[in-house]
Amino acid sequence: MSCIVIVQLLVLAIFNFWPKPDNERVFQDIEFSEDNVVIEDIQITRQESSPPPPTPRVPVPVPNDEVIEEEIVFEEVDFSEFSDSLSINETGEAGDGDEIVSSPQQPPSIVKIVEANATDEAKNAGLRARVWVTFLVDKQGKVEEATINSVEIYDKEEGKYKRAQTIGYGLTSKILSAALQWKFRPAKNNGKLVRAYTKHAFYFGI
Repeated sequence: MSCIVIVQLLVLAIFNFWPKPDNERVFQDIEFSEDNVVIEDIQITRQESSPPPPTPRVPVPVPNDEVIEEEIVFEEVDFSEFSDSLSINETGEAGDGDEIVSSPQQPPSIVKIVEANATDEAKNAGLRARVWVTFLVDKQGKVEEATINSVEIYDKEEGKYKRAQTIGYGLTSKILSAALQWKFRPAKNNGKLVRAYTKHAFYFGI
């Protein structure tokens, strides 16, 4: 009988002290709540497309030069009175027939200036003007031709010169007469004296 008891004790001891395997699963009790979970309906929002930016306006260029509307009569000039000053050669033909060089290496340079005096009419009117004259200079430095290129009258309100069609006040003949008396050092091109154009201004009321 004692042998049976000893065998049972040994079996219990082996069962209790036998090592547990590592891969034994441990189960954890999970409690589930009976509360109901309500998921609200998902609202899909859409971003409204913004309108495209406005197209920038291209600035319209406005010319700075303005034509002054004045009732000024451009005086006709009788160039016959200037025939002696138009570089007439011995044969009686105007000019020497040589070709005019538009852009010489050395353009004409001023030696003598003759101013055009303002008339009493222009002084009384308080005229302030700038007149550009184109000169044709021959090989001797004399003025063959003089042409009024443009007229600019000073605007006191805006403080700048404005283009005008004519100048009037009896100044046209005075300007051309004075221009024909200017003296220049003739132009040179490739080391030779040539005929060429040059441009200068007459000022009034300054």
